[in-house]
Amino acid sequence: MSFIGTGDEDWVELDLDLFERSRSTALETVLLDGYDEVVRALGSDFAVETTGDGLVFILIDGQRRYRAEVSRDDRLILTGILDPEGPP
Repeated sequence: MSFIGTGDEDWVELDLDLFERSRSTALETVLLDGYDEVVRALGSDFAVETTGDGLVFILIDGQRRYRAEVSRDDRLILTGILDPEGPP
């Protein structure tokens, strides 16, 4: 974030892409730091995939099985993906 402007006309410039990248990087770090606990919850080893648009997925056996996100109250939410191959 930067503050730019001249004189009495100041405004804030916010880089939303940078903000989203830092959020997905932080989420990936949380998943990897708590790897053993997540493995116990899932019952399987996993890998983490972050897409270019900032989504974070948990891969099991090379397939996307969960989407990971952090709730407003800072809880880790894993949403199951019923069909990792996608629609036919």
